[in-house]
Amino acid sequence: MTKVAVTGNIGSGKTECIKFITKLGFFTISSDTIISKLYKDKLTRRIILEKLRLNDHNYKQEILNMLKNEEFNRKVKRVIYPLLYSKKKLIAQKHNSYQPVFYEIPLLFEENLNNNFNVTIFVNSDTIKRKQRVLNRGVSEDYFKLMNNKQIKENIKKNKSTFTVNNNGSILNLRLNIIKLLNKL
Repeated sequence: MTKVAVTGNIGSGKTECIKFITKLGFFTISSDTIISKLYKDKLTRRIILEKLRLNDHNYKQEILNMLKNEEFNRKVKRVIYPLLYSKKKLIAQKHNSYQPVFYEIPLLFEENLNNNFNVTIFVNSDTIKRKQRVLNRGVSEDYFKLMNNKQIKENIKKNKSTFTVNNNGSILNLRLNIIKLLNKL
């Protein structure tokens, strides 16, 4: 199976890229979607929050407040990543006949996961555009700065990636760039 990682910094358009690739008929696996589903499942959320020592009432805000704490970040990873990886593995096994399979991996290089993939696609967008997209989602500027600072700089990711898709224009422009890239795979 050919495994293609799609990555990019916060607000770059990874999710939009994956959605479009899915619409084109390719099989995709999204880390963000899996994590969202983990939290939506009441039992799984309760287990996660117990391990993080957070209560259910305002857990999203508590997590955001604690993200500045590196020990808490490591703890979140120890709790979430095993669940995430096991879900990805189960999903991938069901669809191992698909060629290629696209994985949305926001922290591909930060977590040194790039060796697990045959091809890497970096969704590149300038910081001002990324920030505006994140703010349009209703997230604070402080959150954007925090998450942006935790990620490897764009030029390094671009150099480490097999391909780069630029996303500084419209959604149509992004889609055209994706189609061009898919023709190279």
